[in-house]
Amino acid sequence: MKNIKELYKDEIKMLVQACHRCAELGYVTSSGGNLSVRVEENLILITPTKTPKRFMTEDDICAIDLEGNTVYAPEGKKPTGETPFHARIMRMRPDIKVIVHTHPPILTGFAIAHSDVLSKAILPEPIIEVGPVLNVKYATPLSEELSESFDKVITKSNAFLMENHGFLICGCDDVLNTVEQLQMVEAMAQSIVAAKCIGKVEFLSKTDLDELEEVIKVRSLKIPGLEQTSLKDIY
Repeated sequence: MKNIKELYKDEIKMLVQACHRCAELGYVTSSGGNLSVRVEENLILITPTKTPKRFMTEDDICAIDLEGNTVYAPEGKKPTGETPFHARIMRMRPDIKVIVHTHPPILTGFAIAHSDVLSKAILPEPIIEVGPVLNVKYATPLSEELSESFDKVITKSNAFLMENHGFLICGCDDVLNTVEQLQMVEAMAQSIVAAKCIGKVEFLSKTDLDELEEVIKVRSLKIPGLEQTSLKDIY
């Protein structure tokens, strides 16, 4: 691991910072959640199992390949038990560099309720940066079935409610920015709860989406997901 630690010391440092940030925000508790960063086509840095994110250090980080095989694990550590879906998602989405799986309280509430409201067009920033939040059917944590449950939706967006489990977001740049996007989606979920308490949730119109798509084109942004060419394909 010495060469990997030297070659990717900045990425490892950023991954640990992201772990601390998720804990600081209250998006993970105890040893829950897991994060990974692709540093080469077939090399992924990943958090270990049974290690609280707020205590994570650079010496704790493990490495796997795209098949989910352990490339390196420090003494007394091993990669998260949810390695299978990290590896599977990155095999299916070559553009994905980051996966952050956490249990934010409000988003997890939506996951428990099996709500699909977050898949609708509500706020412009999450539409541009993240895409619709799609539901992934419940499967036992750590199971291959859970890994396979992403197959039908992984090419359609970068954000997913894992029913009765938590939330997963994929990123195409760096892990700290992906955590910022996670915070954006959790804030949107909080706003939706507030809107439901005050009145009702109003969705953006097709005209609103057409105008938003012009903004995306002017800014040369990529619509989240691999299969989408237009916001009309999504919402």
